[in-house]
Amino acid sequence: MAPPLSAAESQQRYRARRDADPERRQQYLENGREKWKRDREKGIHTGINDVSEREKRAKRKKWREAKRATRAKARRSQDTPPATPDNQPETGSGPPRQRRQGEKRTRIGRRKLQRDMALLKAQLDREIRSKEKWKKRYSRCKTSSSSPRAVVNRMLQKQKVTPHVRKTLTFHSALVADIAQAYKTSKRETVKQTIAKVTCGKLLKKYRLQSFAFSALGFSKKRGKSYGDAELTSFQRKKSSRRAESKASIRTFFLRDDVSRMTTGRKETITARKRKMQKRLLTDTLKNLHRRFASESSDNVSYCLFCSCRPFLVVTPTDADRATCQCKTHENLQFMADTLYSRGLVDSKNLEEMADRTVCATGIKICAYGDCGECKHTAYPTLKAATMETIQVVQWLVEKIGEEEKKTITIKKEMQTTEADLIDNFQDCLFKFRKHLFNIRWQYGAYRQLRESLQANECLIHIDFSENYSCKYHKEIQSVHFGGSHQQATLHTGVLYTNGQTVPFCSISPSRRHDPPAIWAHMEPVLAMVKTKYPEVERLHFYSDGPATQYKQKGNFYLLSSEPFRQGFKDLSWNFFEASHGKGAPDGIGGTLKRSADRIVRLGEDVPDAFTLFQKLKGLESTVQLFFVSEDDVEAKTEVPALTPIKGTMRMHQVISLIPGQIKYRDISCFCQRLDGQLDCACFDLKVATLDGVPVPPPTQTPPTQTPPTENRETPWRPEEVDSKYIGDWCVVKYDDDVYPGIIMDVEEHSIRVKCMHRNGVNKFCWPSPRDDVSWYADDQLLCLIPEPQALNKRSVQLEKSTWKYMEDHYVN
Repeated sequence: MAPPLSAAESQQRYRARRDADPERRQQYLENGREKWKRDREKGIHTGINDVSEREKRAKRKKWREAKRATRAKARRSQDTPPATPDNQPETGSGPPRQRRQGEKRTRIGRRKLQRDMALLKAQLDREIRSKEKWKKRYSRCKTSSSSPRAVVNRMLQKQKVTPHVRKTLTFHSALVADIAQAYKTSKRETVKQTIAKVTCGKLLKKYRLQSFAFSALGFSKKRGKSYGDAELTSFQRKKSSRRAESKASIRTFFLRDDVSRMTTGRKETITARKRKMQKRLLTDTLKNLHRRFASESSDNVSYCLFCSCRPFLVVTPTDADRATCQCKTHENLQFMADTLYSRGLVDSKNLEEMADRTVCATGIKICAYGDCGECKHTAYPTLKAATMETIQVVQWLVEKIGEEEKKTITIKKEMQTTEADLIDNFQDCLFKFRKHLFNIRWQYGAYRQLRESLQANECLIHIDFSENYSCKYHKEIQSVHFGGSHQQATLHTGVLYTNGQTVPFCSISPSRRHDPPAIWAHMEPVLAMVKTKYPEVERLHFYSDGPATQYKQKGNFYLLSSEPFRQGFKDLSWNFFEASHGKGAPDGIGGTLKRSADRIVRLGEDVPDAFTLFQKLKGLESTVQLFFVSEDDVEAKTEVPALTPIKGTMRMHQVISLIPGQIKYRDISCFCQRLDGQLDCACFDLKVATLDGVPVPPPTQTPPTQTPPTENRETPWRPEEVDSKYIGDWCVVKYDDDVYPGIIMDVEEHSIRVKCMHRNGVNKFCWPSPRDDVSWYADDQLLCLIPEPQALNKRSVQLEKSTWKYMEDHYVN
C-alpha cells in the first residue's frame, strides 16, 4: 500500500492536471490578471513607477537576486539526471518498506517538534508581554512621583482648590523642573552663570526666598549670591588656583631639554588644532619622570594629572622614532642593568635611581666625582650572591678593521661573561656614570637658570651644526639623481636669547668646513646683528655640545679669546653640555628650514646650491633670521696657529674669557656671581691658561663685505655699485614719484629685482595682498639701503625714526 501524499505533493499533482488542460490553464491565468487589476485599483499592488527611489532600488535588487537564483537552479538542473516521473506504478521498482516507514517516522517527529515549538513560542510571548507590562508600570511609578503634577498633588494633599490655583502651582513646578534640568545637564560655565543671573534677582532676596530657590534649582548659595545682581552679558572666569600653577609647572618641566629631546628630522612633526610643531621625544618613562618632578617640586601632583598636562608635541618614542644619537655610556650601562635585573641580582633597572642611591646627595659635585669620603666606595646593593655561571650581555664596542690599517668601526656585539664579573664591571661603570649624570643635570640646570635671569647687557646664544642639506632639483636626470652631482649646504643653526626676546637664526654656506675658523665665520654676521639690534649687550654666553673637532678644542679657544673682543664685546663664557646630551632648540630650527626647502622643491622650483637655498628661504619671510656665509668668508678667517693643547680639555664644561689671549676654565659651569658683574668666581677649581700669539686689534666697525654698512650708520646710504652680495638686504626704491621699502631679491647687470611693501599710514608699511609686488627696477631707481623695519603689529611695520626722517627730508612728498 502506497503511503499517503503530503500537502505539497497533492498541490503539485493538482497543478499538473490543471496545466495539462489548455482551457483550464487559460482560465486560471485570466482570473489572475483580473485579480491583479482589482488589487491595483485598491492600492494593494503598486507599480515600479509609483514608489520612491529607495523602494525602486530595493525592488530591482530583489528582482536581480531572484533572476540570479533562477539561473543557478537552471544550471544545476542541467548537471543532474532527470527525476523519476510521478506517475510511476505503485508496485514493482518503488522504494522499499523500511525506507517508507523511516520517512513516516521522520514526518511524525517533525510535526511533534513543530507543535512543541509553537507552544514554547506562545509561552515566551506571554512572558515577554508580562515583563514589559511590569517594567512599564515601574517606570510610570518612578517618573510620576517626581512629575510636576504629582508634586502639586502631594503638596495639596487632596485639598479642594480652584482650577486656576492648581494650574498655577503646576506651572511653577514644571518651570522649576525645566530650569533645574537645564542647569544640571549644561556643560558650559557661561550657561550656568546665565541661569543663575536670571533666576536669582532682587525679589527673591526681598521676600527671603533665596535658600528655597537654591535648593529647588540645584545650585549653590555661592553661585546665586555671586551672580544675582550681575548683567546677563558679562561673565566671570574662574579664578586661577594653585592647580593652574601646578599645570603650568608640569608643562614647563616636559619642555626641558633633559626631559624631552628635540627632533631634527624635517618629517618629525606633530599637528594639533592646526598648530604644526617639531616633535619632542621623552628621554624616560612617564613614571620615572613623575618621580623626578615630585622630587624637584613641592607640589603634590598625582600621576594622572601629570600625564594629562603633557604638551601635545612631547610624545613617547616609538619604533618609528628610532634614536640615532644615543649616549654610549647610557646604552652600555643600561644593557648591564637589564641583564642583572632579569636574573634577579638587582631590584631596579632605572639608571638614575641606581646612581642616586650610591651618593650622599645628588646635587653635590664631590659626591658625584668620587671625592667624598663617605660615598667614595659605596656600591649598589645586590639581592643575592653572584655565581660563576656564564651569561651573555650586549655592548657597543669599537673594533679595528684589518691589522695594518688604522680604521675602526663601532658595532653592537653580544659578549660572554660571568655573573660575578658582570657585577664588578657594573659597579665600576656605575661609579663613572655618577659623574656623567651629575654633569648632565648641572649643565641643563645652569642653562635654565641663565635663560631666566638674563640682564639687559647679556645675551645667550645656543648654537649647533645641523646636518648638511643636500640640494636638489625639481626634475633631475638619472645621472644627477644617482650620481654625486648634488651640492651640499652647511646649516649653522642657533637661538639668541636676550632679556625679553628670542631670535632663532641660521647661517647658510656652501663651505663644508666645520672647524673653528668656519664656526666664527658663521658667527660673525650673528654678532654683528647683536651689536646693531642690541647695542647695550656687552657680555656673551655661548652654549653648545662638545665635539672635539668643532667647539671643544684649542683652536676654538684661541678664536673665542680674540674674535668677540674685535667685535666690541667685553667678556664672554662658552659652556658645553655633557657629551652626547646636547640636543636643544637649534636642532628643531634645522629641521624646519629643511622641510621648507623640500616644500619649495615639491612646488616646482630648483634649489641647486647654497646661495639659491638662502634666497628661497629668505623669500618665505620666516621668523628665522638667515645669513649667507660664502666660501671666501670662511677662507678669509684667521687661521689658527700651532698651539699647545690645554690639559683637561675633555673634562671642561665652561670656558671664560675676560681679556684677549687668556681663558679660564673649569669642569662645570658656575654663574653664582654673574649678577654682580663677575664671571670668574673661584668655584669648582677655576684654572687659567694663556694663549700666545692672539692678535687683538682695536674694536672697529664690521667691513661692508660681511655685514651691510647700513646697520652701522646713522643715516641710510647707497653703495656705489649694487651687486649680488646685497641680495636679501632692505632698500628703498622710487617709482612714479613715490617711495617703497622692500627686499632685494636678485641683481642682474644694471637691474634690481625688489619685493616691495605698500604704505598704509605715516611710517607704516605692509605686504600687499593677495599678490606680492615683485618687479625689476633700474639701478638709478634704488635710492638707499635701510635697516630691517620693526614690527608694529601682525600686519604692519615701521622704519626706524632716523631712517624715516631722512626719507621725509629727501624723498617723501
